[in-house]
Amino acid sequence: MTAVVDTGVVACYLLGSEPYVDDLCRFWRDVQTVLAPAIWQGELANVVAQAVGAGVISADGALKRLTWARRLGIRSVPTMTLWGGALLRAAKSGLAVYDMLFVELAARERMPLVTYDARLLAAFPEIAQPPAPA
Repeated sequence: MTAVVDTGVVACYLLGSEPYVDDLCRFWRDVQTVLAPAIWQGELANVVAQAVGAGVISADGALKRLTWARRLGIRSVPTMTLWGGALLRAAKSGLAVYDMLFVELAARERMPLVTYDARLLAAFPEIAQPPAPA
């Protein structure tokens, strides 16, 4: 399986978010090639920092999560290569450009976008899909 992965999926996996853990463990076990716009790294760091601020994990735990994220093998695609198409998709859909970077990458690579984002799932059913349950 090859896929573009949304930052939220990475964050849920690294933070052990219920009720997603089982589906995400299967997804990461089965996926061979994973891509994401390079923006995912900053977004993930922000989510992990918010988890620290909310008392969900410690600062040391946050740093471990970022180390684990590097080991996932996500191939980062430069945002500049996607922003034109993402801008046009955002103008047409009314959704944020940073979300459209993921949609644009999935469309270009002819890969599914794995996400839990309800707006993306509704607006792009031909591209976006949640990690499949067993």
